[in-house]
Amino acid sequence: MELTAPHVGEGDIAAFAGRSRAVDRSTLEGLHYLGNYVRDLPVNLARMIENAYDWEHLPFVHPSSFAAIAPVDSGNWGWRCKTALPNEGGEQLIELLVDAPGHYWATTVVDGPGRGTQIHTQAAARDEGGITVDVRFYAPQAPESPAQAAMILAYLQAQYATLYDEDQALMTGRQAALDERRTLRTGDAAAQADLGLEADLDRARVYDALLGERRALVRFHGDRWIAHSARCPHALGPLEGVEPDAGGRITCPWHGYRFDLATGAEQHGRCGALALLDTSLRDGHLIVLSSA
Repeated sequence: MELTAPHVGEGDIAAFAGRSRAVDRSTLEGLHYLGNYVRDLPVNLARMIENAYDWEHLPFVHPSSFAAIAPVDSGNWGWRCKTALPNEGGEQLIELLVDAPGHYWATTVVDGPGRGTQIHTQAAARDEGGITVDVRFYAPQAPESPAQAAMILAYLQAQYATLYDEDQALMTGRQAALDERRTLRTGDAAAQADLGLEADLDRARVYDALLGERRALVRFHGDRWIAHSARCPHALGPLEGVEPDAGGRITCPWHGYRFDLATGAEQHGRCGALALLDTSLRDGHLIVLSSA
């Protein structure tokens, strides 16, 4: 499903005007500290920082927290976006600033529900492997009572537990894809793959094929066998469980990029084309070739 991004108007752009692009921890002095959420993750710091910069994945990987998103500005300093909240919860202007060398990032709700809230995250490598993230929550003013403060903290902790459950799956999946690509590049290159007798193949099933530096998926669609890369060309997202829509496109679950199975082109030209491979019948066997 393609999401409709919120409209970014002049007022949204103006709301970010004059704001620093550097993390300023001194702003915390005027905020109320609610508490924190600490999580060990089986990923490295490179994947975690990469994830912090990646605003595009938010509504696709975290649909319970983000319904849609539109960029206002981004760079090596971080990003600024307009987001739509689920269940008609309104819209927010969010800024995320990154201190990449310090493995630290700060998120601020600039406008909308929760305005003035800041969330600061410190990531650190663990000696035994993986990383620890310490997520600290700050409100623009103190809650009305200790009970309200506890309720807000519990909500944020539960939300971030879900967010990191979902992000962990993305980050470990991306690392596995990078490792897979590295292994395939150093292995023996196969010019073709024989899937066996075409008459014995299940046309409702998607088959795997290894060819040189790429793992391909082979599916029957539109009255013919189609072979394409198993990984999205944008960020190596997994395409195994994705079914074509009525228009013959498949959608990457990580960022919502949509690829035409006839041409490989991404619907909006946001990245390179999905690699398509040739298929042929030889002596009744379905053969997939390493290049189209």
